[in-house]
Amino acid sequence: MFRGAAALILFALALVSSNLTRAQDYPSRPVKLLIHTQPGSLVDVFGRLLGQELGNRLGQSVVIDNRVGGATTFAVEQLVRSPADGYTLMINSSEATMLPFLRKSYRTDPIKGFTPIALVVTSWTVFAVNPKVPANTLSELIAYSKSHPGGVRYGSGGTGGALHIAGEMLRLKSGGNFVHVPYRGGAQAATDAISGQIEMVSMGLASTRVAEGGLLRILAQAGPSRHAMLPDVPTTAEAGFPDVRMETWFGLVGPPGLPKDIGARLNRELSAVAKQAAFLEKLSNLGLAVDYRPDAEFISFMANDSEKWRELIPAMGIPSVE
Repeated sequence: MFRGAAALILFALALVSSNLTRAQDYPSRPVKLLIHTQPGSLVDVFGRLLGQELGNRLGQSVVIDNRVGGATTFAVEQLVRSPADGYTLMINSSEATMLPFLRKSYRTDPIKGFTPIALVVTSWTVFAVNPKVPANTLSELIAYSKSHPGGVRYGSGGTGGALHIAGEMLRLKSGGNFVHVPYRGGAQAATDAISGQIEMVSMGLASTRVAEGGLLRILAQAGPSRHAMLPDVPTTAEAGFPDVRMETWFGLVGPPGLPKDIGARLNRELSAVAKQAAFLEKLSNLGLAVDYRPDAEFISFMANDSEKWRELIPAMGIPSVE
């Protein structure tokens, strides 16, 4: 009996020692970071910044691998097929909690399908109009949309994207008459709003520089606070519509079954990166804000996000596609 108990204790001690050694040795070679969008996109730029700083902390290169296509599924499939050893990671985004309710073919659970490591940053949508639209506040825009024949046409970077969903949330929660006009990219939507082809554009914080010089009038930002890029623009809550909140987020995930010691090491280094002043400044210039949440908090955050979209997306009437 005592021999059996002693053997179990020795086995447990050996396992702990093995895990400590593995965490100390990790990483011993470059780490691959999967990004599901094309080079130059906001997710890509953020991923490259994070990868560089994380690599400095880990003492190994972080190699970017853009796997574009299939509404993130190409990158996701590559991740889940990879060994759970910490040498293949992925930048995950808020699309992970939206896509299950937008695409019938998307079957990856946003939590169980990965090993969530940490939420790093958030950003949010802004609503801007052509200067000729007779509205200086969000309330005035909503009133105008109800009285204007045909409503207010708003553009976004594509059907089912975060900017489209933000516009539909505004329509749903305010009762305004907003009509979506999808574009193949947010830049063209902003261009047409500037030229007057459409009255309004739903855009990301990083894109608001196109409004400089009065080309567009930004009425509200759908985030928790006023971003440093737009200190004079009220939030949707300040404008009287607290239920209109459209935050996007980026975090780091690993394959299912990533060892806890590897996840803990990555969390320590990510937490340190998220406090670096130069890194924070670069993020702010991109319209991003640090909202660091380690593994357990990240899981809770995604679970709440998923439940929100489970209710709202069907209510918005956005059809699910293959």
